[in-house]
Amino acid sequence: MRKQKRRLVHYKIMSLNDGTVISGYPARKPTPNIIKRDKISVDEDGACHRWTYSGKELSDVENENRFRFQDIISNRLNTRRAIREIVMPGLQKIQEELAAIRNCLDL
Repeated sequence: MRKQKRRLVHYKIMSLNDGTVISGYPARKPTPNIIKRDKISVDEDGACHRWTYSGKELSDVENENRFRFQDIISNRLNTRRAIREIVMPGLQKIQEELAAIRNCLDL
């Protein structure tokens, strides 16, 4: 069987000022002319169009969608916490071991 080609999916996203993505949907890849004309930057995740805002309306009790956004924000915070508490200490140990190996090889 042939290996499937996988292309980067491009997205238009709405995010908070701190980078938390609130919503996103797939979009067509912008052409090189449009990228140059509109000065679009495509990041490694494929986000090519971004709209950022403060998110003040998410604390409004009249906004029925705020629960969905609050779930997204809490998931982001929990993920960051898990990475900081679980992954980072392991990476720190690996860096220390590599430094020790480099010291041994330099002798």
